[in-house]
Amino acid sequence: MNIGSSLKGKIIIALFFTIVSEGVISLFIVNFLKLPLIFFIVFLLTLWFIQWIISPYLVGRNSVELLKEDPYYGWVYEIVERVSKLAGIKTPKVYLVDERYPNAFAYGNYITGKRIGITLPLLQILTPEELEAVIGHEIGHIKHNDVEIGLAIGLLPSILGFISNLLINLGWITLIFAGDEIDLIVGLSMLAIGGVLFVVTFFLQLFVLWFNRLRESYADYFSYQLFNEKAWNLARALAKIEIYMQNVRLDPFRGIIVTVPPTKVKETDPDLLIEDLLHEKTSVFSDILSTHPHPAKRVKMIYELTKPTLF
Repeated sequence: MNIGSSLKGKIIIALFFTIVSEGVISLFIVNFLKLPLIFFIVFLLTLWFIQWIISPYLVGRNSVELLKEDPYYGWVYEIVERVSKLAGIKTPKVYLVDERYPNAFAYGNYITGKRIGITLPLLQILTPEELEAVIGHEIGHIKHNDVEIGLAIGLLPSILGFISNLLINLGWITLIFAGDEIDLIVGLSMLAIGGVLFVVTFFLQLFVLWFNRLRESYADYFSYQLFNEKAWNLARALAKIEIYMQNVRLDPFRGIIVTVPPTKVKETDPDLLIEDLLHEKTSVFSDILSTHPHPAKRVKMIYELTKPTLF
């Protein structure tokens, strides 16, 4: 079985377990609260639709649309246009994002239009060939509707996580300012319920993150399908981002717009870092709480696909 078929099979399995686990929890909530099932389904669909509508505006803040005629960055639009044509999809809107870190991400919907955001530092550190490989990855997300799927499977854990944090905070506040035994009971009850919801959220999130990591691997594979051996440029891009992030004291890589989870690296040369990553041993737990596979896993997969002559 080749890498692409293997990834597809794993994605189906991960999606199955994610849906089943969220379905079981949903049925428990419905039965516990004695809610009509149709009401609960409509409630979730409504929240998903609201999130789907507003997320492009939240994700795309601090950005400006890039046009093909732009005298400075028109070449970036041309790359997106060329890769989109190669992938057989309509060219998404391209936005330049004013952020401190190198990143590219797919977002948008069928109302606002599908979009690709590219931060300015990414353009500063990548060659056009490396940027093209990264765009291939993001186009893969758009072609496979990963944004919509990610919002859908992440909705229930997000709701439960929000309620959990709210109850835990209110519980502590109630205990601190408790005036009698009733206040103590109420505070402890909120802490207990919040704690249970936290555990449930963590459990569900493990499946969601597992599915997300596989989607990211498949987007890497899609870039390979577009560019074949030239997809090795994606590995170089990942290495350059890793090196750059060592000097940026913030962690933007959470949620749906992640490119690379930051790790501690010793090298400042991308080729040397790639060599380290190819020889690095990783376990199944090395990225279990991450939205993206460990960089070493990504580089190894791209290496296996492209088989470049390196060292």
